[in-house]
Amino acid sequence: MAGSGRISVFASEDLRTLLAAVKAVPREMRKNIRTYTKRDAQPIWQQEVQGRVMSRLDDRVLGKTSRVAVSDQNVMLQSARIGKALSGGAKPAMLAGGVEFGADRNAETTYDTTSRKGRRYRVTRHTKRQLPSRNTNGRIVYASSRDSIPRLASLWVQTAARTLYDALEGRK
Repeated sequence: MAGSGRISVFASEDLRTLLAAVKAVPREMRKNIRTYTKRDAQPIWQQEVQGRVMSRLDDRVLGKTSRVAVSDQNVMLQSARIGKALSGGAKPAMLAGGVEFGADRNAETTYDTTSRKGRRYRVTRHTKRQLPSRNTNGRIVYASSRDSIPRLASLWVQTAARTLYDALEGRK
């Protein structure tokens, strides 16, 4: 599970009005609205996520992979959808759930293995000790999205309005 959030247009009359206006404009203007919104929203989202990062694992899995995707219908806040594999080989998307929501750190995993001499024996490991403690509300991405969505929705409306105004005035 990779972390993401979406601005819902059903929550605001202004956003519904914006979508109706954007649908009526030419393709080039819609492209400009998406481009300018992404350009301005990306640093806000990354700063919000980076402000909550507490460890190197948080940074590698959620912090450095935070991105904004903008379409004509919504603004999608993403994290852990991209990125190189970590040193152990795990991709950020594989670890995102454990890093964001934590785990039962005392959970044990028991399995059978074989020694170099061919003897079978049972091993018990604590495989989740490197993860933070359990938090069902989310620690980084979900908390960041709760705080940044109102700000990004306002930015989206303002960017679209300014882009439409400038296009109608013949500036861009």
